[in-house]
Amino acid sequence: MKYSLLALFVSAALLPLSASARHYTFNSALIDGGKGNVDVSLFNEGLQLPGTYNVTVTVNGNTVDSDVAVPFRLSGEGKQRTLHPCLTAEQLTRYGVDISGYPALSADAQCADPESIPQATADFDFNRQQLSLVFPPQAMLPVLKGIAPETLWDDGIPALMLGWDASTQHSEYRGPWTYRSDSSYVRLQPGLNLGPWRLRNASTWQKNSSQPGKWQSAWTYAERGINSLKSRLTLGESYTTGNVFDSVPFRGVMLASDENMVPSDQRDFAPVVRGIARTQARVEVKQNGYTMTSTTVPAGPFEINDLPSVGSNGDLQVTVLESDGSRQEFTVPYNVPAVALRRGYLKYSVAGGQYRSSLDNVETAPVMSAELAYGLPWNLTGYGGVQTAEHYQAGSAGLGIMLGVWGAVSVDMTQARSQRYAQDWQNGQRWRLRYSNTLDTGTSLSMVSEEYATEGYGGLSETLDTWCDSHSGCDRYGSYSSLRQRNRTSVYISQPLGGMGTLSLNGSRQTYHNDRTSNSSWGASYSTSLWGRAFLSLNWSRNQRTDRNGRQYDDSLTSLYLSLPLNGWSSENPVYATYQMNNRVHGDASHELGMYGDTLDRRLHWDVRERYRDGAAGGDKASSALYLDYRGAYGEMTGNYNYSSHQQLSGVGLKGQMLVTGDGVTSGQPQGDTLALVEAPGVSGAQVGSWPGVRTDFRGYTTLGY
Repeated sequence: MKYSLLALFVSAALLPLSASARHYTFNSALIDGGKGNVDVSLFNEGLQLPGTYNVTVTVNGNTVDSDVAVPFRLSGEGKQRTLHPCLTAEQLTRYGVDISGYPALSADAQCADPESIPQATADFDFNRQQLSLVFPPQAMLPVLKGIAPETLWDDGIPALMLGWDASTQHSEYRGPWTYRSDSSYVRLQPGLNLGPWRLRNASTWQKNSSQPGKWQSAWTYAERGINSLKSRLTLGESYTTGNVFDSVPFRGVMLASDENMVPSDQRDFAPVVRGIARTQARVEVKQNGYTMTSTTVPAGPFEINDLPSVGSNGDLQVTVLESDGSRQEFTVPYNVPAVALRRGYLKYSVAGGQYRSSLDNVETAPVMSAELAYGLPWNLTGYGGVQTAEHYQAGSAGLGIMLGVWGAVSVDMTQARSQRYAQDWQNGQRWRLRYSNTLDTGTSLSMVSEEYATEGYGGLSETLDTWCDSHSGCDRYGSYSSLRQRNRTSVYISQPLGGMGTLSLNGSRQTYHNDRTSNSSWGASYSTSLWGRAFLSLNWSRNQRTDRNGRQYDDSLTSLYLSLPLNGWSSENPVYATYQMNNRVHGDASHELGMYGDTLDRRLHWDVRERYRDGAAGGDKASSALYLDYRGAYGEMTGNYNYSSHQQLSGVGLKGQMLVTGDGVTSGQPQGDTLALVEAPGVSGAQVGSWPGVRTDFRGYTTLGY
């Protein structure tokens, strides 16, 4: 404002005179040519004008805001008068001040005085334009990791949203015989935000040449947060939390702790699927019979780390459909780490409704699940639960302990009573040991071992899935579910090697009581950066399976991947040359040379490869591949093409997200479930954030993920 600039000018001009013992007065007629009626009485007293100034704000010595407009008012008597800030309660909360215990700082206060807090001070350095606030520790909010103070939470704006991921693949083989196949995949995630309520759905549609298209809904539910309970209420189709028992799909109501309302270091983690594709392949991941994702990956090691969280337990069934018609199938055990909660922290869930199987012909049955975990003194955590349904009852109890530098370990026992279709009631026990640790060296270790003491133990899903509406369905599924697990163990170790890369090891094994069938999976990977932008990766995986007749099947794959920049080590848009080798123990070896890079301001990613297979027949020894990925303001488009003399494979994909609000329809790239609407009316094509291709649309709007 005008007075602020005038005060700054006069103060700066007369600063050298302020130390003089003489008293100066100023004639307002000499300011601005005498045209204005300027009140300079405050200057004559050595004071500054009240008004709004752009200042830097510090709290207890830490800068919390800069170039923020703060109103100042003059308070005090006589020459003791000084400028005092006029802050809002929202500002104080954002700066980390707990205003709840001070009535003078009500939540709707627009001119709160920081010094109304005992022992608090506010000092305004006019010459430096810096406001220094000091508060006692008891007046400060706890420092939280990854979460804002609750007073700043809001429900967001009302919005309709739709996320989509669609892809289609066409393959054609021409050799001694001709074979064509087509496959399509669509995943839709519509939603509605209205006040505190969130309506969500996830539906997939899959079609293969030999099968008709089929829709499947993974979930449809309405939910809302209950902030006072740090919990979330869910109505509809969802999954039990799976912290004590295996996660179960159900249709009903659930009230459970919401760890998004607590600091991030107490949140659940999401599973990561790693594997090696021998060729360009489509990877399908399922949990509890529902398809979580279906994506195309190039040959070599792959990692899928954006799976939706649908429960804390439930193995992931991974199928790698290779372009040459072969397939890999393996299981990724997915379990929560050892149960270890802070003292006084309560984690719970209560759910009730109908069992919701992924099989079409399973009878509906009432189901109830309750789980509880509580942080006890002496670094102990007690947890347990009950799970009941028609034909099934189970109870569980366990104890976890934090061992300091030795990590955390938990042990629990589950007693189950189950009745499968056309069988008598059976009793069984399961003992489970979970261990997790992260060392100062960066070593991350997790291990889960489940021992099924008797053949009679069964989980809720595997029991209820035998009760079908048709006998054919029950017999078909019963032949699979007749296997009774004896042991299941999985281990994962990751070790960063400083500047020399990262080494990780993983393994899992399953055995059964009443059958010689067993499944084992082992893997190792090493990756490192060389000279900044070069990259080296070594991967090994082995899958072993023994069938009920004692026959063993062994599939082992080793891969080497190397990439080097071709256009300099410091280029903003580097182009890389790559070499990849895949060697299958009981198969052929392949060698692949390629180039990839980004163009169009990183919006278009391209990747070309030439592949040679040692053991391939005739003209299939050599093949070529092209991959494209364009990330634009309105979504993402992918394309792939693979060619050899006997085979052709092509595919396209579309991904995107649409938001409908009071400001209109805004489309953008897929960026998760939590979105921010960015608006700059009239400014089209402006880059937003650092994500490639995220730009404002023709109206000046776009979305940005949180």
